[in-house]
Amino acid sequence: MTIRDDILTGIRDIDARLATLHNRIIEGGDQPLLEGTWRVRDALSHLAARANGVDRVIQRMRAQEAGTPITPVATIDDINAGQVEERKDATVAELLDEIKAGHAAAIAALGHVDDATLDKLMAQGFRPGDAPVGDMIRRGGPGHDGGHLDQVEAALA
Repeated sequence: MTIRDDILTGIRDIDARLATLHNRIIEGGDQPLLEGTWRVRDALSHLAARANGVDRVIQRMRAQEAGTPITPVATIDDINAGQVEERKDATVAELLDEIKAGHAAAIAALGHVDDATLDKLMAQGFRPGDAPVGDMIRRGGPGHDGGHLDQVEAALA
């Protein structure tokens, strides 16, 4: 399986999990996660903000290639809190729709990314060192989402 196939499969698997959990998520949006201070809806807000991981990573790669330094203007906790705050008035259903639309946009964007780009190395950002663009998309997209969905599923069990 290629990295492209792995990314596509990962996004589709996340969408399938969300579809399976849909009714439970709608009913339990205010349920607290078992760890941390977030509720289910907060995790969904975070996932919605990051739903198009392909575009996000490609934009960062292009900025690096242009020589624009990647210096976080805030901590990861501040960024996450901002994502939740921006969506505080959204319903759980709207958050699920935003995630689904972002995933569709990610799949479409991936169709415009060639294999050479997926193999390029780029700085990881919050982590030291470089990684291939494709790995960054996979880990920051479906890999990341899967971890949060595990938390959501545990909270709704």
